[in-house]
Order: sequence, then C-alpha cells, then structure tokens
Amino acid sequence: MSGTPRLLLTFCDDSTLIFAVRLRALLRAAAPEAEITLGCYLPEQALSLRQLEMLVPEADYVLFNRETLIEAVQAGLYDAVLTSRVFRALANFLRTPALKHLRHRTQVISFLGGLDFFPERGYANRMPCDGVFLFPQSDTRKFAAWAREQAAIDSNVTAPLVDFGHPTFLAPTLTPPEDLDTRRDIYFFAQAISPLTRRGRLHVLEAMVALAEANPDRQVWIKLRHLPDENTRHLHRERHDYPGLLKAAFPEAPANLRLTACPMDEATEQAALGITCTSTAAIDLIREGVPTMVYLDYVDAYMDPMSAAMRRLFEGSGVITSLDDLLHLRTRAPEPDWVAQMFCPRDLGQRVLAMVAALQDRAASASG
Repeated sequence: MSGTPRLLLTFCDDSTLIFAVRLRALLRAAAPEAEITLGCYLPEQALSLRQLEMLVPEADYVLFNRETLIEAVQAGLYDAVLTSRVFRALANFLRTPALKHLRHRTQVISFLGGLDFFPERGYANRMPCDGVFLFPQSDTRKFAAWAREQAAIDSNVTAPLVDFGHPTFLAPTLTPPEDLDTRRDIYFFAQAISPLTRRGRLHVLEAMVALAEANPDRQVWIKLRHLPDENTRHLHRERHDYPGLLKAAFPEAPANLRLTACPMDEATEQAALGITCTSTAAIDLIREGVPTMVYLDYVDAYMDPMSAAMRRLFEGSGVITSLDDLLHLRTRAPEPDWVAQMFCPRDLGQRVLAMVAALQDRAASASG
C-alpha cells in the first residue's frame, strides 16, 4: 500500500458503531498518518441521538446511502471499507463478475458482528468480500477451506484473504487485584432478545433482585442494551424490556438494584463482577480482566436458540455458571486454552493494514 492509507469504517447501529470506534483506535495507533473515516449507512440506521452523542461525541462521521456507498467502492475513493456488517447492497455489488477487472476499486474487509451464533450464515454473508477477519482461531481455518471450495466450483468467485481477530476480542489484560478489590458493583449485562420469553426474563430479574437483597452493601446494576424507546428499527427488537418488567413485577425492589444505559467501557471499569446470559459483554469483561459469569439455565432456555449457541461458543471457557454459584457469587477464572482460541493478539491494527496492502497487490496482479 503506497501513500497514506484511506480507510472507511461503516456503522448503522450500536454494536457496529462500537466496532468502528474500537477499530479506529487500533488503526490510529498503528498508522497515525492514516485517513480514517466513520460512515453511517442510512438504510439500516438504528441509532438514537443519545447513542450517537455517547459513542461519537465529536460527530465526526459522514452519511452514506446505497448509491453513494457503492459509488465510493467502485470509484476507489478509499483503499478499503472495513465493516462488521456486510450490507446487502454491498454484497450484491461485490458479486458482480466484472469487478474482478476493476483494478482501483475499494477493497472490502469484513469482520464478525460479535459472537457468531450461526456461523454457516456468517460464512455465506462474508464470502463476497475481499478479506475476512474471524474468530475463534479454528473458524479461520474452516472458512478458508470452505472459501477455496467455493472458488473451485465457480470461476467468478475469488476466495477472500482470511485472518484472525476483532477489535472487541483482543487478548485480555490483567486488571490489578488491588484495583478489583476497591470495586463493589455487580453488573448484569442484558441482551435485547435473549432470554427470549417473558418468563425467562423474569427469572433473570428475580435472580438480580435476590443478589441485591443478599448484598445490601453493593450496587447491583442492570446494564441495558438500550432504553425502551430506542432502537425501534434495530435488527433485534426487544419485546420484554427490563425497566417495564421491574416496575410491574417488583414494585418494591431493593434500592440497590438499579438500571443504567451507560457506555460499555464505563461499566467494565466499575464492575467487580459481570453477569450475562448471551451478550457479547462476556467478551468485554474477560478482555478487561473482570470476573465473569455466563448464566444459561434460565427458564425457557430450551426455547431460546441463542442459549444453545452461547453454550457451544463458551464450552471449555470455565465461566458458564450455575444458579447456585451465581447467587453465591462464586466465580472461576477463564480457561487459558479457550482464551487463546477466542482472543486475538493486540497487533490487530497492523495486521488489518497488512491485509489492505496485500489485497491491493492482488488486485493489481489480477488486472495486469
């Protein structure tokens, strides 16, 4: 890659914006001279003004619709688009056979959106891209082999370059014990659609009430994915919000059980312990060295496809917990072998830039 890297990081909702902001920080550290643009994709925009102001207070982003995003890629306005969601219009454009001969078009590199509960679907969505970053490590090998098979079947298909990583899934840091010793707050990190049923969410809420009652000297926080009136256009619509359930089912809940919609980084900096069912927050907690519990034995879990998927992803992690351990705050450290498979080295910014350069070289060779 010659000259100053020109990179576009796209987003449309809270999770994709968190991805973009975190990756931007890594790229800035790896290449301070890089021109990095955040781009909001309007056809799938599902962010409230509060979320935008919280995550990008400088409002330093540009707006794209279907046409302007495709035009930017086709004209090569950037060296690469980096995205954790492969927008349908972009995927359809990348499937155009004539693109193989566009030497100077923008390269497209996709990441996973977070924990991939349904990897086969994720593979297919990312196949049109020029480069792909995946996790855990075993999935990079599986995807690379599958992509080569697809390319062998169809001469119009080029297998993407593949690497390991995600800006949220960086190798964990060790939070000093003396720092953790000063913390008292317990956080439960909610997920929009899991637990799936009202009974399941009430079961989790009852456990949080019990924790608050048993630990009056601690604050127990329910960290909301979003406020009830936010993200009405989000891909994952919340049917049974915790503020409404808490008010209806526990009108006299203990005063030390509270709700918050604070930024994730703020919660992980304050938490003495983090609990979740199926949220990617488990990864944030482990990455930051915070004791973590993944609780999957909630009522109606058998009806929730994300429960089984979360159990598969966290098998061997050591952090899946029983209700009894949760209520008694008995935690276990994550297993090192599992951590090594799930979390990537912290040189991700450099490796992304290296992939952009490799893709440009490949495109030049193919068109020359």
